[in-house]
Amino acid sequence: MPRFPKEERLRSSKDFKAVFQQCRKVDDARLAFYVQFKATPPRRLFGVSVGRAHGKAHDRNKLKRRLREIYRVEQASFREGSRVIVIPKRTAARCSFGELRDSFLALARRAGLLPRTGSGGVS
Repeated sequence: MPRFPKEERLRSSKDFKAVFQQCRKVDDARLAFYVQFKATPPRRLFGVSVGRAHGKAHDRNKLKRRLREIYRVEQASFREGSRVIVIPKRTAARCSFGELRDSFLALARRAGLLPRTGSGGVS
């Protein structure tokens, strides 16, 4: 089972600001991804930011736990050297885990973090 150690988390506001300064934004109705690719260090970093608009602390924490779990399971597939910040939109709080996971993975593919799936051929 893959782990999600503290060394792979974006935790300080300095780290978040560094990503926001030079990033690519990809979003949908549920989530917004801010992605930065760095050659050094070649490790993945991940952070979640949930504002007070998402409800009380227990609601915000539940949403953060869900997003971290989705990332933890899929992190081995993510591109090396990526720094990702996920910010859920207000509709994310009402989504099921499966809907949140589908949205997360679709955005990760669009952002270039995961390999694209499908036939890839022209009909």
